[in-house]
Formats: sequence, structure tokens, C-alpha cells
Amino acid sequence: MIFVFPVTTPANTAESAKQKTALKLTAGHINFVELHFPPGVNALAHLSINYGLYQLFPSNQDADFSSGSETIDWIEDIELDQPPFEFVAYSWNDDDTYEHTITVRISITTGKGGQSLQDQIAALLLTQTAGQGQ
Repeated sequence: MIFVFPVTTPANTAESAKQKTALKLTAGHINFVELHFPPGVNALAHLSINYGLYQLFPSNQDADFSSGSETIDWIEDIELDQPPFEFVAYSWNDDDTYEHTITVRISITTGKGGQSLQDQIAALLLTQTAGQGQ
């Protein structure tokens, strides 16, 4: 299954007032994620994706995706096996004139196979905590 979510963010949407867009999914194995930034966005629109309180994409909390005339994609290995089956896209738009749409595509298969999302978040938090002690 491929889920497609157009995330349209109005002009002058500040980072401090990020727009929240629900990405309703289903149980299964997330194996591919794609973000499409059409021509004209010119890195003015920004996006990150969370699961609950945790930012998943990009993995580093102080970062976001921002581009133009580019599709960013990657292979993923996440088992989404417990509700809520929903991610949240946070977006903002530095353009003072135009709204911009970033398209999020997520591919899910229904077979088991990857590390559970909860285990992946726990491992990420453990890695970040260990890195702070150095």
C-alpha cells in the first residue's frame, strides 16, 4: 500500500507556529518514504515527521527537510504494529507570498519483518543519551 499526503502550508507560517497535519496510516511494515518538493518551493517550506512526541524524520531533532525541485526518498525498516497508526507532519513556510505543498508518500506492506517502531525509538533515545555523556 502507498499512502500519499499533500501537506500544504500557507505563506508566512512561522516555525514557532508550525502547522500540524495528521498522516493516517495502517498497521504494517513501513519500507519506503518519499518527500517531493516541487519547483518553486526553493527551500522556503520545511517539514519534519513525528510519531507521538518523537521526531522520526529526519532523525536529528534540530533538523528538518527543506528543498526545491527535488524528491528525497529512502528505504525504511519500521514495524508499525500498535495504534495509533498515525504520524504527524509539522511544517512551516518562510515564503511571504505563496503557499507551498510538499507531498509525503509512505509505502507499507502488511507482512512482519522490521524492528518495531517503539524499539526503534527506544534505541534512538539510548544513542542520543549516550552521545550526551561524552
